[in-house]
Amino acid sequence: MPDSLTTHSLPLGVEEEFQLCDPETGDLTPVVDKVLRAAPPELAERLGYELLHTVIEANIRKAADLGEAMVRVRALRCDLLEIAASLGVAIGIGGVHPFARWQDQDFVSTDAYQWVGRQLQYLARRNLSFGMHVHIEVEDPEARVYVANQLRRWCAPLLALSANAPFFEGVDTGFQTIRMHVFGSFPRTGFAPRFESWAHYMRVIDALIASGGITAPRQVWWNVRPHVAYPTVEFRMLDMQIGLERTRALVGLAQALGAELLSRWEAREPEWELEPAYLADGWFKAQRFGWQEPIAHPISGETVTLLDEIEEMLRLARPWAAALGTAPDAIDGARRILDEGPECDWQRRVWEEGGRDLSALQRRIFARVREEARCEALVS
Repeated sequence: MPDSLTTHSLPLGVEEEFQLCDPETGDLTPVVDKVLRAAPPELAERLGYELLHTVIEANIRKAADLGEAMVRVRALRCDLLEIAASLGVAIGIGGVHPFARWQDQDFVSTDAYQWVGRQLQYLARRNLSFGMHVHIEVEDPEARVYVANQLRRWCAPLLALSANAPFFEGVDTGFQTIRMHVFGSFPRTGFAPRFESWAHYMRVIDALIASGGITAPRQVWWNVRPHVAYPTVEFRMLDMQIGLERTRALVGLAQALGAELLSRWEAREPEWELEPAYLADGWFKAQRFGWQEPIAHPISGETVTLLDEIEEMLRLARPWAAALGTAPDAIDGARRILDEGPECDWQRRVWEEGGRDLSALQRRIFARVREEARCEALVS
């Protein structure tokens, strides 16, 4: 049960990747340099490049709790919306862009991203994917490795809840989310191997740098990774969410899961024996199908459903969300997602209602992004 060792703080951070779009056509537009130049210095510190000129990343300062984190996420969205509007640019949200051409993309000019572009070529240019990353502070490096190892169990359930990428390259993919297939074509994505210790993890990182496979630890892009530059565990599997209440639920759930696993580490509980083949089964099915899809249980291999694993995840997270004061956000919020369906379902409904016009869908998304942010309330 929760105790003071794991619930006293557990600070967190959030990164969001946004589409920079033409407000009429809905297509991506390469204006990240203009947006960054237009941002005042304090805001510019929270914005940054991603791989392509049509993407901008926003990251909040470390927050003490979920409430503070979400105040900052919302304010940052509003600041970005204001700057983008002043430049005639719309902000799009989704796990991928639904129809942009990879042939029209170009890499930003930073050394790090130019290196990625040279290494990955077509794979990098085609990476029109947009994720939300959540950082949970875990000071002890050994605990960081333990938590990251264990979190592999919850990657498929978390992705299923956040699924928001049904369209890509102008077609309905048939997937709930195609994002991790697109991004998953990169090396060093998907599930990390199990690491025995921080020393083991750093040996792998150092060997990859020595071999020229990477130039820095941030170029391992696994679903969950122990961070080297910051004392955090990073959740990287989540699709971007249009609705801020969904964002709140998923961030709060990530924090509660981090607390639950830290408690196991503090109690010196052994790790789950997760079977990679079973993890892969659930991972694909979370991308392709709905929550009732049968999967192999990641430990036992018995047939369960994705929903069974989501329910078990929520059961284990609930006491820790309650101790952190976030149960109405994290657990009840996740249950609302289960009741309403993932945002990919909303995208498909709007697409059908709009005559299967993906540009019209994009314009509806732009409007919802503004509505969900409720920026006028920040100044009223």
